[in-house]
Amino acid sequence: MKYASRILAYFLAISSLCLLPEARAQDPNIARLSQELQSSDIGIRRKAVIALGRASYPQSVRLLQDAMRQETNVSIRLEMVRALRHIVFQRFPGYPEAMRALGQAASDAVERDELVRLRASEALWEAAKKDLLDPVPFLRRNLGDQSTRIRLSSVQMLRKLGTPQTIDPLGQAALDKAQNSKVRLEAIKAIGAVSLSDPGVVGRTIAANNRRTTMLLGQPPLIDNGSMEKRHERQIGYLSAVVEDPENSPTLMLQAVKSMGQVKDQSAITALNTILETHSNQSVRKQATRVLSHILARQYE
Repeated sequence: MKYASRILAYFLAISSLCLLPEARAQDPNIARLSQELQSSDIGIRRKAVIALGRASYPQSVRLLQDAMRQETNVSIRLEMVRALRHIVFQRFPGYPEAMRALGQAASDAVERDELVRLRASEALWEAAKKDLLDPVPFLRRNLGDQSTRIRLSSVQMLRKLGTPQTIDPLGQAALDKAQNSKVRLEAIKAIGAVSLSDPGVVGRTIAANNRRTTMLLGQPPLIDNGSMEKRHERQIGYLSAVVEDPENSPTLMLQAVKSMGQVKDQSAITALNTILETHSNQSVRKQATRVLSHILARQYE
């Protein structure tokens, strides 16, 4: 009976919190819910977390964030991540604070449990797909996570994102010898799988001329500065560095050459010729021959 009365109190608290922001800021029910977060009963704590997620006011986010640092039960911390995710996806008034709280929950410097960090990272990734934040900074940070699972997840998310900003973190992971070999291999695959538009030499010249002319006229340029990036050359540069390092395994080198073929750009021709002429591994040279012939044939398609 006592438990049922507490549950009823939660529903009353949620109803009273559906007021104007000024009223919610002073509502004593939020403080009541914060007290329940300290209950010895896991069920009560779980219901309090759910209620705070539905309240979705910045104060409830702060309470969840504070409680998360003290909560020892992983299932409750996972429930807190779900509550924060709900606030973000509904874009309730506390959603900017909720995203920052998720960012902390995704960090191994703050959160000790791998699954909690993974779920927080996934929530941030989903928020990024809704254009609520730039995912690259937290994905780059997660490439240094102590968990191989989370580092692999970050590589996969960067691959799916597939923007020019993803190439540098993927390239750095591919070259980082402190990384797990599986992470490096997946990063090399991702570099080749990311399909970027590159204007080429002619396109970059046109973009530069446009920017120069509009600046002289005192007008904003029609073409953004990013259109002048040598995107494919950056991809090929990272992949070439993998192949050229004799300390790397043949598996990594072969995948790097294959990824060059996926990029399908003429900037790879010089690197592939160098591999053919100087590389000590016969399998790598054979793979470079196949990729080079494919790229050369593409010019006449």
